[in-house]
Amino acid sequence: MAKEAIFILGGGLKNDSGRWRTTNFDEPGDDFGALGDRLRVVAASCLFQDFPNYLVIASGGKGQLKDIAEAPTVASVLKQELIDLGVTADKIIEEDKSANTFEELQELKKIIIDNSLDKIVVISNDYHLPRVQAFIDQDNQLRQWLAENRLSLQSAEEILMNNDPAQWQTMINKAYRSPVMKQRIKQEQAGVKAIKQGKYEPDRGLKPAVSGRVLYQRSRLRRR
Repeated sequence: MAKEAIFILGGGLKNDSGRWRTTNFDEPGDDFGALGDRLRVVAASCLFQDFPNYLVIASGGKGQLKDIAEAPTVASVLKQELIDLGVTADKIIEEDKSANTFEELQELKKIIIDNSLDKIVVISNDYHLPRVQAFIDQDNQLRQWLAENRLSLQSAEEILMNNDPAQWQTMINKAYRSPVMKQRIKQEQAGVKAIKQGKYEPDRGLKPAVSGRVLYQRSRLRRR
């Protein structure tokens, strides 16, 4: 039997009166601006409802919160939010060693091999996927898996708008028209350019903004 998984790229966390959670578009995300990474968790739960045999991998260590002693790992927060949304706990794997997107993808390679996974759907926000794609393009193993359709990329926004457009479309469109998101996208594009030029430093994060549009590969899952 094929072993398949959903891999959620972790983002930032917010301390909400002592309770750590993922962030919405209308509040601060990480050191580089808006994230809206709550959508990644909700989108993953929607896919799990359609594909309940999939494993769900919650990815992210403490990252930018490493100097806050009481801060949890991103993976642990993702796991609890997934459970709250109906994902079965024993289907969730935590990856809590990574500190950034590059490291998350490197940990993903180990998980794929260690668990003999045949198909992996990577979920992140639409603005983030071009940089994910750029990292994959620089990695022989990940690039091969993507070409073989063993690995695919899915936009959290696209999943949610397809699943329930009445709930999500207006909110997502408004978020992507906002000045803060436009700035985030410029930073992401700068990161893509730096990766392609071999100048990207994962520990330092995104570079100053530059213009330009980057296209990325994604696959669409057929819903049952």
